[in-house]
Amino acid sequence: MNRRRAFDVAEGFPDIDAEEAMQADIHICYRPAPPLGRFVDRLWYWEGVPPAQARHRMVPDGCACLIINLFEDEIRDYTGADDATLVRYGGAVVVGACSRYSVIDTHEQRAVLGVTFRPGGMAPFFAPSADELINTHVDLRDVWGSEGATVRERVLEQPTPQRRLRLVEHELLRHAFRPLQRRPEVDFLLVQLNARPDLSIASLTEQAGLSARRVTRLFALETGLTPKLYARIRRFDKVLRMLEAADLPWIDLAQHCGYFDQSHLINECRALSGCTPPELRARRIGTTRHVAI
Repeated sequence: MNRRRAFDVAEGFPDIDAEEAMQADIHICYRPAPPLGRFVDRLWYWEGVPPAQARHRMVPDGCACLIINLFEDEIRDYTGADDATLVRYGGAVVVGACSRYSVIDTHEQRAVLGVTFRPGGMAPFFAPSADELINTHVDLRDVWGSEGATVRERVLEQPTPQRRLRLVEHELLRHAFRPLQRRPEVDFLLVQLNARPDLSIASLTEQAGLSARRVTRLFALETGLTPKLYARIRRFDKVLRMLEAADLPWIDLAQHCGYFDQSHLINECRALSGCTPPELRARRIGTTRHVAI
């Protein structure tokens, strides 16, 4: 019988050996301390039986990530019309920020380790700028060279999930080739858009004291997204939270979350989740960003 065990940073790293990991569903979420914590939202480890539904859509969150598949030395992505084109990558990939939903194959992910970067957080660790990686998967070996090609094997050599997470944390610090400091302009823009995703570019540029072109360029270089696109994703986050909290009529939900009307909400829902609002409510996996296909 599978036993669900979930841990976060408040509990620290529990003592779980490899044999127990094979017998239980394990989800460990670790939030590193500064300076790494200024760029990395969390390192996480998941191991268990995948859901019956093989493919899920992932609603974008504005963040890039690093994914290491410890079950298969492969990560599969689906693109093209009706998400029918299969693209295969190696078992460790950097995934840029997404402007639309992506499709994952959950059956390959029986044991997965990941790093979720904060918006704009990937810049110190990878040479390509974030705007070069938007909506893309890149094999880790292509950005970290021969050392990137061996990270997965070295992670697998570690005896416990927590040791595996520590190794990846160490690799990030070791490969940081830019200072672990944030651009104050980008930090300011993120704070404003997180608080007020309805802010216009004109208001942002006035508050930042920069031209609209400079604001857009700086923001895209570090986050991969334009301020307008990032604001759309943040606004849709409010929709996801409201779906958890209450069964509101769609017109009320649209108005509460800052959409012009119900049609505006429906169009955004299709663009960011691949389905209509009722389909999103019915197919969403718990309170996650996973939507069953």
